[in-house]
Amino acid sequence: MFARKADDFPGTVAPIFLFFNNVKIMYYLRLSLLFLSAIGFLGLLTNSAEAQILGRRTASRALVKYCTPAVQTCYGPAVSLLAKDSLDNWTAPGGGQQQGGWSVVDGVLHLKGKGGDLVTERQYKNFVLDFEWTITKGGNSGIKYRYKRFDGHGFLGPEYQVLDDFGTSEGNRPTHSTASLYDILPPNSQKSLKPADQVNKGRIIVNGNRIEHWLNGKRVVCVVVGSKEWDEGIAASKFNGIEGFGVNDLGHIMVQDHGSEVWYHKITIREILPKTPVRKAVVSRTRCR
Repeated sequence: MFARKADDFPGTVAPIFLFFNNVKIMYYLRLSLLFLSAIGFLGLLTNSAEAQILGRRTASRALVKYCTPAVQTCYGPAVSLLAKDSLDNWTAPGGGQQQGGWSVVDGVLHLKGKGGDLVTERQYKNFVLDFEWTITKGGNSGIKYRYKRFDGHGFLGPEYQVLDDFGTSEGNRPTHSTASLYDILPPNSQKSLKPADQVNKGRIIVNGNRIEHWLNGKRVVCVVVGSKEWDEGIAASKFNGIEGFGVNDLGHIMVQDHGSEVWYHKITIREILPKTPVRKAVVSRTRCR
């Protein structure tokens, strides 16, 4: 026969008494994790349960294994930057109201005529940006991110090139073609572009020093800022000599007016939240993968 005190069990301990064949059995149960899943089920994990039989019987133990939740990337909700059929989320570069050219109708951003570049009011750090577009034959546009002012150089940022590769000579230059990291890195062999009058789907992922460009479901650019590949691409580009280009971890998102009529049928953003153990990621509308 043996006995142990509740103090011998770390954590929050609850004694439970059971009787079996007139023999008193006491369990000490330590609760380690209580969580509420996104669909409303309540789960309870235990990391130890020690059974003690008090009386003439010998003691036995029952142990439950404890699983440590993995640290995963957590995403905020998808937010449309074209909501309410207005340009309320956008400004001209440097602030101020955008003048003419651009409109949002039925959730589609349309540029016709001269409109100037569009810049988000907010700045973003880590995010997933999904967008869809069609463009006129031979047309040129683009989406820039980590967009900020550089002394002596104006507003700059890395760019996801949006182009009709089939209708302009720019499409023959890999670092200027659609989905390239403009003038820095070309898309890889996974690239599959549809004609200008068909909807193409792009995605930009910025997470710390990692940048990804996706086109129609395929990752076509992946680079780490500050790596040898990044440094060599910058050195061979027009951004060479611009100190800090692309290194800033916070900036606006810009949609480019390059003189072509273009339609963005969707622009949504999901911010990437700080990496958090799953057990703590129970904030409403937060999704962990």
